[in-house]
Amino acid sequence: MLVERGGLLALVVLVAYAWAAPTHVVDGDNAELSTLGQLGGAAHPTGYPAYLVWLRLWSWLPAASQAHRAALATALLGALGAWALHAACRAWGARPLAATAAVAIYAAGPAVLRVATEAEVFALNQLVIALVLWLAARGGPARGAWRVALLGLVAGVGIADHVTCVLVAPVGLLGAVRGVREAGARAAGAKLRAIAGGVAGLAIGLSLYAYLLVTSPNPCSWGSIDSLYDLGRHFLREDFGGPGAFSPQGGAVDVPANVGAWLFTFVRGWAYVPALAGVAWLARACVRASQGDRDETAWAWRWLAVALVLAGPMLTLRFDIPPAGLGLYVVRRFHLMSLVMIAPAVAVAFDRAAAWLAARSRVSARLASPVAHLVFVVAFAPSLLEVSAAHSPADELGVRNLLRSLPQGAVVIQAKSEIYFGAAYLQQIEGVRPDVTIVTWPMVPFPWYRERLAARGVDVRADGDEASSVRAAEYLLGEGKPVFVDQLEANILSEYPSYPYGIVFRVLPKGASVPTVEQAFAINEHVFDDLYEAPDYTLPGPGDEFATSMHERYANVWQILREAVRAKGEDDAVELADLELQRWGLRE
Repeated sequence: MLVERGGLLALVVLVAYAWAAPTHVVDGDNAELSTLGQLGGAAHPTGYPAYLVWLRLWSWLPAASQAHRAALATALLGALGAWALHAACRAWGARPLAATAAVAIYAAGPAVLRVATEAEVFALNQLVIALVLWLAARGGPARGAWRVALLGLVAGVGIADHVTCVLVAPVGLLGAVRGVREAGARAAGAKLRAIAGGVAGLAIGLSLYAYLLVTSPNPCSWGSIDSLYDLGRHFLREDFGGPGAFSPQGGAVDVPANVGAWLFTFVRGWAYVPALAGVAWLARACVRASQGDRDETAWAWRWLAVALVLAGPMLTLRFDIPPAGLGLYVVRRFHLMSLVMIAPAVAVAFDRAAAWLAARSRVSARLASPVAHLVFVVAFAPSLLEVSAAHSPADELGVRNLLRSLPQGAVVIQAKSEIYFGAAYLQQIEGVRPDVTIVTWPMVPFPWYRERLAARGVDVRADGDEASSVRAAEYLLGEGKPVFVDQLEANILSEYPSYPYGIVFRVLPKGASVPTVEQAFAINEHVFDDLYEAPDYTLPGPGDEFATSMHERYANVWQILREAVRAKGEDDAVELADLELQRWGLRE
């Protein structure tokens, strides 16, 4: 029974995911969610209250760190998602072994493994979609009013996690209509009661948004939500340009690149051939009626196909971030919904292929179950290598070193969320250098953020209410505060004398003497000296996401210093700079 219902596979997945969970933060969203999972507070819009409540429920879990605790809680969601997807595949007509093989491939894919082993809202997203597929299916676990009520509840929780869950609505509505019809076949008025139950379930799920009203703000939370108006603005993503916007910057949409990136994630996430088999079966099932009690109807497959198109290629039309480098990481998480939706078709295709093979071979059926579970182990190994590189401690270690290398009361004006939230995690959870203020300039337009900075003695207002980073630097320098900026603050760097200091630049008052090249070289040798004490630290490669980005910052510092000493003809210093570039650059 444990094997047939996917319990053994879910247990294997849980153990593997927990083993792969990092003990450190790996990027900005991960750091933000890990911090809020311990302290409370609202995340960036839309707030993701369902996931935050889940993290809060597991805040007692023994772990090596808060980041590790949040990752373990997320790994449990990943395992539950595998179990629910196994049940969904069986409900859509696949036998247990075919469902096991299909879900094993899905759960071991690198993109799925990534979001299921760190603090990330998309793990709950995957679970919600799997539950909708299961509850809506002809062979689902509930009938009549219970089917409708459970679908409403799951939908509400899904929207309270991530609003993109609505893209599975075609399947959810199919299940709701089924439930209403089933209820109406029993008694007069039962249809209305079933609909009311579905609405009630939806309201209960959405009530998780009340968490954002009652949780206390902290230095990592996104503003303060004190009213229903504030809650509505947060849900509608007004700080990010409204519900129709994707990124706050609002760039151009590269349709071919985005569709290509989705297609690559889709086929690679299913190990190529199973993805093609699933699409082929889905196309066939959409035009042929069911032939047995276990088979789904053609209309059910059609609505699943509609949901797949909405969650896959259609969704990419909103992505105004180039799908390359860190942009690819941002959009790839949205690709995962289509991986879940195609799973029933892949499982049924496996089922039909296995039946054909069994009729023509002498392979013992007793071997089928171990082989199906072995699929996960075999597929998991190469994915783990890829995800381990993305789970590098580089981001946390780089931010930690930045904080501890700065003088007392320093202010850093920069533009990257991974620096801002990484510093918030270290300062609020681990107590690392709380005297340092990290100013993330793209957030300065938000009044609540300016008020938060003002409470720390950092004034970023120019005449009127227009923010000016040059004016902010002038004020801070006038107050005698040590000021540092990243390389994106070119307007400050062009107005004031400065010199490289680790991954930032120290800004000096006008007229101040800048350290000599030799002095700047020595300062940075000291800043970098104790950067990574772990002897087994591995340099990232060019495609290792945030670890790559951090080391590109390191290399930029030493490239600047190398050019400076080379211009002075100091060959010995050039050789030292070359050694530092090899030490802190990227793995070829």
